[in-house]
Amino acid sequence: MQLSTTEYAVLGLLSFGERSGYDLKKAAEAGVGYVWTAAKSQVYAVLPRLVDVRQERLPDKQVYRITRRGEDAFLAWLEEPVDYFSPRSPFLLKVFFGGKMSREALSAHVSRKRDAAAEELAEYHDIEKRIKDDERSYFGYATLRWGMAQARAWIRWADGFLKELEAR
Repeated sequence: MQLSTTEYAVLGLLSFGERSGYDLKKAAEAGVGYVWTAAKSQVYAVLPRLVDVRQERLPDKQVYRITRRGEDAFLAWLEEPVDYFSPRSPFLLKVFFGGKMSREALSAHVSRKRDAAAEELAEYHDIEKRIKDDERSYFGYATLRWGMAQARAWIRWADGFLKELEAR
């Protein structure tokens, strides 16, 4: 059975312990949310396909746990090489065609991207304060540092590009 990235991410979150659908979505936002996101509806949609056992705890609350088969599938996926990174970006496509739009519109696109990267970086700094010295968060912190580096790179690029546009 071929699973989607969302399904593998849910299995990975379940590998840390049983959770409700709501708890899975919250764990994704607090943990892997800076490298993977899924809509709440996606999390709920994939759960029935992934798990065989559901435990009723409270009324209207189903708690899911990973099965041995799910653990095996998740570990096999983790060890598969990553074949590509998607370079697709509607934002960069618009920059590529920047000569076809007004300088104001292009500057506004770049400024919004820069502002979004700055907001992400601030959020990442808040997360860093919580997890930096927690040994259990070592691998999450490694991916957080990647996100921080990427946000800083976007900010540097946007600042430089906006100066170039102004000088043209």
